[in-house]
Amino acid sequence: MKIGEALRKKRLKLGLTQEQMCEGILSRPFYAKVESDKNRINAESLFQILLEHQIDLVEFCDLIQDDYTLEERKVEKQFETKMNQAVSAKDTEALDKYCQQIMNSSNNEILKLRALITLTYFKGKTDKIDVEIRKKIKAEFDEGNNWLERPDLLRLLVNTMPMWPQDELDFLIGRLLDFANKSELSELTTERYLRLLENYLVVCYDRKVHKQLTHFDHIDDVMEYIINATGSFHLMIYRIEVFYMKALFLDQKDKTKEIRQDLGVLGYKNFIASWSE
Repeated sequence: MKIGEALRKKRLKLGLTQEQMCEGILSRPFYAKVESDKNRINAESLFQILLEHQIDLVEFCDLIQDDYTLEERKVEKQFETKMNQAVSAKDTEALDKYCQQIMNSSNNEILKLRALITLTYFKGKTDKIDVEIRKKIKAEFDEGNNWLERPDLLRLLVNTMPMWPQDELDFLIGRLLDFANKSELSELTTERYLRLLENYLVVCYDRKVHKQLTHFDHIDDVMEYIINATGSFHLMIYRIEVFYMKALFLDQKDKTKEIRQDLGVLGYKNFIASWSE
């Protein structure tokens, strides 16, 4: 959807005339041509209109992203979606297929690394990862890459956690927690951090780190951060997963079963299919 069409859709939903929509920002004739895709609107005027009428910026971007995303990125997003679906379904065959498609058709080196490590993990062969690939991945998390604020590298860390030695992984998670606690993060960035930290808990559980006192304090820090960061309703599922993981760590099988059953009744059965048991 083009910007003009998205503005028109939002205006009609708000019950506004074109004059009311652009008053004090643009002339009505100019704005009318923006809606009909005959005039271009500058970024400043667009944001003034969106903010004046309290239009959700993320929601607006969702409306227009297909028309303003490069074709190569669209293909990459499709692959990412398919990979995520295969992971949730624990479908190694599909994962293998999509991984090969990414390796053969994408120029995005970070996406290739994510796909390769994800597939290797699900095949239980993380110990077979080539030394040079390990070096390449670790180099992405040097200080100079500012990985704490880069979505592509945060996703890379999520997918490559199983290949990191525990002490190195804990170091990275410690840096992330320190940065998160000192920064004012947007809700979008907060959710990226939550996904990453939830995955850290899963990796720790799989490695039985909770039974090694040298690492237990870090797990507690992650759980505390997630609980404190999930005040808004749509982030509540991350808080529930923390209570689920805590029950797993404490070997409270009745409690984990109860949580899974309750979420299934609420329609989250597919969402929790990949949760540890």
